[in-house]
Amino acid sequence: MDSWSLRYLRQDLSKLLELINEYQIGDFSQLYDLLGKVDSLDGLEYELSNVVFYIDKRIAGTIPNELNKYQIFFENTIIVEKTFDPKKDFLKSYKFELNIDSYISTENGDGKCYKNCWHLDKHIESSEPKYTHPTYHFHFGGEYLNGLDTGDISIFSNPRLPHPPMDFFLGFHFIISNFYSSKEYPFVKELKENYEYQVIIKRAQERLWKPYFKAFDSTNTHQDFTITKIFPLYLN
Repeated sequence: MDSWSLRYLRQDLSKLLELINEYQIGDFSQLYDLLGKVDSLDGLEYELSNVVFYIDKRIAGTIPNELNKYQIFFENTIIVEKTFDPKKDFLKSYKFELNIDSYISTENGDGKCYKNCWHLDKHIESSEPKYTHPTYHFHFGGEYLNGLDTGDISIFSNPRLPHPPMDFFLGFHFIISNFYSSKEYPFVKELKENYEYQVIIKRAQERLWKPYFKAFDSTNTHQDFTITKIFPLYLN
């Protein structure tokens, strides 16, 4: 439970901003705003929108092939239960969304904006789902794509891919690991090998991933993170 303390949020957020400041990879002004009001929070709760990452080199496998400039708008909301129960999911309200703008950039400027969106949802249990709904799952699409002309592209809301929940720290780690080529951006390897960065990520893992992955332990007693909830395809 200590990993959820505001002391660690303040300490880790301050250190992360210090570590990434030299790389100039995005607009993290909202994180500085959050850092400035940590002491006024009741608990480890926050709402972040439009934390922006910039990428100016092609991401392999993207279509159209000529895309070479990207902006990733990261939104993350964490609201926790007032009373901690080690056998229940501590997250009361949750949002994790990546809205991505991509361009074919030339010396004459940026071309048409191509949009993409991924969000990591928390399944709210109500009636029996029509399709598999892992407790937390990645889901392509979202409101960011509403009203767009899809042309010849078919977009499906399924499958929902199981994934543990992520806060900003794990989200940051996810973004630099999946969208920034370590060959093109040396800071990725430098950051991952930095001891202080590792401490921050490991503490976030302890908060959110350790209870989740215990679902695969035969001695698990968690009521929300059970193997049938986080990975419903698994037949007991």
